[in-house]
Amino acid sequence: MTDRSAEITARAAAKGLIVDPLPATIDRDTYTPALLGLLSNLLVWGGSRVFHHLHGVGTNEWRLISALGNHPGATAAELCGILGINKSVASKSVNALLDRGMIEQLNGPRGSRFLYLTPEGAIVHDDFMPVALERQAILHESLSVDEVRQLNALLVRMLDAESSLQEYERRILSAPPPER
Repeated sequence: MTDRSAEITARAAAKGLIVDPLPATIDRDTYTPALLGLLSNLLVWGGSRVFHHLHGVGTNEWRLISALGNHPGATAAELCGILGINKSVASKSVNALLDRGMIEQLNGPRGSRFLYLTPEGAIVHDDFMPVALERQAILHESLSVDEVRQLNALLVRMLDAESSLQEYERRILSAPPPER
């Protein structure tokens, strides 16, 4: 952290600002959501720079391309479920990929729209695969094969808590906010 002078701290205290750590706080290095968020940010920001440099698309577009590599003909709603992204992110990324000619959309019954990679999209997918796998390998460098298996199994089990987490959040959101 930046070194604060006594003069800056005194000025902050004179304004009634909090200058001492609070008694109950979250320790970043022991709070799983913070660790996962930091890791996610590292991956998203770095990946976005690399993927944009290579093909002018960001992490969200790469995730859609990758998912369509596994699930050709998926709808945007299906991709949201597969990737755990919201509709606005998917819509923006789908439109960017449509505009770039990396995916194509085929209309189906009752307004459904099925998404497929174009040959250009498949080339981008194949170009990104070694980059994505090398980024994963770098993350795994300090882990044994068994630790990687265990980590992945634990992360999948944590993902299984999605419905419980959403139910908890619904309970909070259904109650009136505290008065201030």
